[in-house]
Amino acid sequence: MIPIWFSKPNVWEANKQTTHRHFEMIVVDEKGDKIHVIVNNGRLTFLEKYFKEDMVVLLRNFSVIPNNTSYKYTKHPYKISYDGVATACRSNTFDADVNKIGFEFTKFCDIISLNLNTEIPIDIEGEVFSWGRELRDYEVYECKTKMLPLKLKDTLGIKLTCLVIGIMAGDLLDYMKSTKNCNKFSMNICNARVYDDGKGPPMIYINHQIESTFEIFD
Repeated sequence: MIPIWFSKPNVWEANKQTTHRHFEMIVVDEKGDKIHVIVNNGRLTFLEKYFKEDMVVLLRNFSVIPNNTSYKYTKHPYKISYDGVATACRSNTFDADVNKIGFEFTKFCDIISLNLNTEIPIDIEGEVFSWGRELRDYEVYECKTKMLPLKLKDTLGIKLTCLVIGIMAGDLLDYMKSTKNCNKFSMNICNARVYDDGKGPPMIYINHQIESTFEIFD
């Protein structure tokens, strides 16, 4: 039984087939630790009833499974799964001083030097100072899509390339084209992946299919 804080932006829906529709999310406990939660088909009404944005809930009767898939979303060795009898209720016991957003920003220098676990997604914040003006063709695992390259820098001036892939690329480019005098802006990026092809400095990439999200600040 654990109290957790729920943040709506960290939720995504998997609906590749109707029979396998489910929700996944990252939640944070009162100590600031994050864990991956899966709510399987048949429990979606449970999700809609109990999990609201900025809500603290007490979880009971969930299953615990190993966090051993190829794509991990937290450092926690386990995941929580709801696929049977589960209950939740509102809680007022959450420590207000905890980082409720759950961001754990990674330093650009640690990305460039690969001083991190590349199997775990990262969060970054930086200033976008350069980007592609048009979408580029891109291929991922023999699937053709679109890509938009960005250049970011941190407060120390360390620069990093970010590849925005798929639907997110088009949405971001539309935003930038609609904003007058958009020369630079700041971004918080959640669930980015580090990519190192050995031919140049490591990069990061984001894609809605790997549950990446971003926030823009003018």
